[in-house]
Amino acid sequence: MTESPIRGLIAALKREVRNGTISAATEHHLRREFAAIGWDRDPLLHVAKLNDEVRRHEIEARVLRDLRDAAFGVAQQPDAKAAAEKLESPDRPRS
Repeated sequence: MTESPIRGLIAALKREVRNGTISAATEHHLRREFAAIGWDRDPLLHVAKLNDEVRRHEIEARVLRDLRDAAFGVAQQPDAKAAAEKLESPDRPRS
């Protein structure tokens, strides 16, 4: 018996939570959303829900950057902006 794509996605989300790249709150929220849809429903429903979550996080990230720039003037200071972008890099070592 093959694993369903949604169960594989949930396993991958849990792995990313352990890696610190996805919050436990996001994983939990998606798990609840997928359960509400139904685990064995049309995969396109799950894809649409995941797309909604991605859009929500993209908007949140953009707003946080805008707030940071407004509060700290990062957009006006190239050195500070470069430092902030370096901190945002997913390749930076975790402390």
